[in-house]
Amino acid sequence: METVTYALTPHTYAIIAQRRRYVDAILRPMETKEQLRSRVLARRDALPEDVRTRKSAAICTRLERVLADAFADAGGGAGPDAGVQEAPTVAVFASMRSEVDTQLFVESAYARGWRVCFPCMVRGGREDGRPGESETPSRMAFYRVEPEQLEAAQAGFLGAPLRCLACAALERDGFHPVAPDELDAVVVPLVAFDDAGRRLGYGGGNYDQLLPRLRADAVVVGVAFDEQRVEAVPCEPHDVPLPRVVSS
Repeated sequence: METVTYALTPHTYAIIAQRRRYVDAILRPMETKEQLRSRVLARRDALPEDVRTRKSAAICTRLERVLADAFADAGGGAGPDAGVQEAPTVAVFASMRSEVDTQLFVESAYARGWRVCFPCMVRGGREDGRPGESETPSRMAFYRVEPEQLEAAQAGFLGAPLRCLACAALERDGFHPVAPDELDAVVVPLVAFDDAGRRLGYGGGNYDQLLPRLRADAVVVGVAFDEQRVEAVPCEPHDVPLPRVVSS
């Protein structure tokens, strides 16, 4: 019997290796959300401070450009010189721990004349952010912060973003609630993301509850470091993917 020998080219080896990785990915048990969260947070925490600062600056610059273009395409909101009748309202988070530092973006937003608001865990008030009572014991709400209020806000509710505060106390301090349907753009924090826009948060479900309540024309952008990108984020039916993630 004649023996036939097949010569495998480098290209063939590459195809075999690619298929092997694909099969391994299918057969490998998917990480739970808790496992993935722990792994990616450790990776994010390990970023040197100078690298985090540089990447944050790049993200803030790109984020400003993305929102400015979106507002311009929508017919306004690019800035005080754009002839707009009303400045857009942008929700952005106050960074904590090793998150993307959003401070430069906040400063740019104020410089453009945009209205800026921040999330806060609250009790009392209505779930739509308007005055009234709510039976919800704790929820995320957004409060507008004027440029001259920023320092006081940083010393107050922005300095402890996970602390639950009374709506009445925030309003006494001069911070007024903003309803979800008043938001023109939302900048979303995250722990991990994949190329399909699936987002892994901190587990509270706050943004998954918020995003479906936004207007259809609201601009939603996640921000993260490239080190937070993963192959696939485990998702459940209630998880809401992000249309766009700005990373560096």
